[in-house]
Amino acid sequence: MHFIQHPAGWAVTGILCLLHCLPAVAQVTPTIVQQLSFGTFSTGQSGGTITVNADGATTTTGDVIPIGKGTIASPAVIELDAPVGSRIAILETNSLLKGSNGNTMLLRIKGSDPVMPFITKTPRTSIHIGGTLTINKPGQTASGKYNGQVFITFLAGE
Repeated sequence: MHFIQHPAGWAVTGILCLLHCLPAVAQVTPTIVQQLSFGTFSTGQSGGTITVNADGATTTTGDVIPIGKGTIASPAVIELDAPVGSRIAILETNSLLKGSNGNTMLLRIKGSDPVMPFITKTPRTSIHIGGTLTINKPGQTASGKYNGQVFITFLAGE
């Protein structure tokens, strides 16, 4: 994730995704097709949140403003190989992203398509996963590069 200083605030691009599967009755294999991205945005004096839904729609709170140029906001897309009839769920988790300047931002994985839990109907299922990024006030979240690990845990059973 990259922050770029702008007169009105910052811009953010990129995010990452790591996958983890808990041992269960059904054998599942996830493959990342697309990483979660919040696109490029800016914020003023109060901070707020930016959310990317599973369908790719972006919403904001506070004074976070999507820029609409550069990196485009998009949900994570994961192809999951699992036996037909497997019950699949994910744990919605929080991750702390650390900046090169020592500051942090909170990322919460939330929302999916198909909606969790679901039963697989084919051996390979495409799952779109959204998330919310919390941007603190400018004095608490400086511009810079932010990185972290996002663990998405799939729970699978028959």
